Amino acid sequence: MKIHMRNLFFVLLGTFILMIVGFYNGYPLVYSDTGTYIYSGFDKFVPNDRPITYGLFLWFFSFRFSLWLVIVAQNLITAYVLYELLKLFLKQKGQTFHFLYISILLLLTFFTGIGWYSNQIMPDFFAPVMVLTLIILIFNKELSLLKRICLYIIFIISIIVHLSHLLISLSLIVSYLALERILYKKNVIENYYLKLKNFFVILSLILISWLSLSLIHYTFGGGFKVSKSSGIFFTAHLADCGLLEKYLKENCEKSEFKSCRLCLFKDSLPNNLADFLWGPHSPYNQPNSWKSGEIECKALIKKMLKTPKYLLLNVYKSAEYGFIQLFRNEIGQGLSAYNEGSPPYGQIHWRFKSELNNYLNSRQNRWGGADLNLKVLNVFHLIILIISVFVLSYIFLIYSKSKNISPELFLFLIFCLLAIIINAFITAGLNAPCERFQARVVWLLPLSLLIIIINNPDIFKQSFLKR
Repeated sequence: MKIHMRNLFFVLLGTFILMIVGFYNGYPLVYSDTGTYIYSGFDKFVPNDRPITYGLFLWFFSFRFSLWLVIVAQNLITAYVLYELLKLFLKQKGQTFHFLYISILLLLTFFTGIGWYSNQIMPDFFAPVMVLTLIILIFNKELSLLKRICLYIIFIISIIVHLSHLLISLSLIVSYLALERILYKKNVIENYYLKLKNFFVILSLILISWLSLSLIHYTFGGGFKVSKSSGIFFTAHLADCGLLEKYLKENCEKSEFKSCRLCLFKDSLPNNLADFLWGPHSPYNQPNSWKSGEIECKALIKKMLKTPKYLLLNVYKSAEYGFIQLFRNEIGQGLSAYNEGSPPYGQIHWRFKSELNNYLNSRQNRWGGADLNLKVLNVFHLIILIISVFVLSYIFLIYSKSKNISPELFLFLIFCLLAIIINAFITAGLNAPCERFQARVVWLLPLSLLIIIINNPDIFKQSFLKR
């Protein structure tokens, strides 16, 4: 009992440390999409452009009383998953372990984006939580039944709150399985750590997530599907990368395209994803146009991707966007002021009226957002990422020569790298490059390197002495 209480104390302390960002702002951070999430969760409807699940998460954990309770829950989930991860990989135990846990959390909170997403009323914080939970499920063979069930629940929720997480989780576990087998055959590692039985359990959880999201949407009148508008979103991606306009100009004169509404806009298509979806000149900026537009867009995508030229162009553009996304790591994208007239303001005024003054006096909203300046943080963040790349290169070099890092830690590092890369290519390949998508997960790199260095304090010293 004493051990459990001590563990709980440090997880709660970790939660408090993560909440420093929220306390600094003076209120939970909001994004332009926050209003839609609150609206959908409280009014129980499936939005056109996102799942209802994170909205339901807000409805449940706010207790219809305060958004502060939501970020307490988000930070608690983050702190708990990090605690279980560090218990798994750090050799140190007892007081030393807890000192390291708190120290790592402080470093991450003050110099990376971890707290800027766990304190934001957005589902983005679930992306790294999903990755770390998956790592624990793969590498920890001694989880109690209660912990395993708890992690299963966190994992499923992490997947169903954002459409990109469905594809990221599936791509990540399949890619890791394949890579681990390759490393084994090349004698880089001596054992499989992801056994096929565990792989199929995780694959089942991902399938359950897909089915659960479809069932939740069906329950709330959105049809048995994971998304009401995946076709429109992908068409917006094609518009953003310039392929849609090119295709329409080549084909709109054909008889089969006479009823295509997009042909009316072929000379005035918005040239970025956001304007295509929500801008005043969007082809679907009309009441009830998304449902018919979804059918039209899916048919158009099918025709485009059946054309080898456009299939290859889309693969090329998606890969190009993925590489661009890898270097878009700035913290704070979209954290501008959202005052009267904005969707977040409207929902907070309606649902949490007692907190409205607190919201308006937060750093994010005070003086038009000028008080929330993240330039210094982003300088430190960039320095940490540059150092991390050099340390990463060094670790790969010494592991290939001496293998003085444990295989588990090496594979943990590989897994985090895979997650960062897959996150970039899926979010940008289906959407468009956006700082928010990458900054939410890139802190996994310095975290994994910190763990390796803590476990191997003489890693640099030994190498230089050998020279």
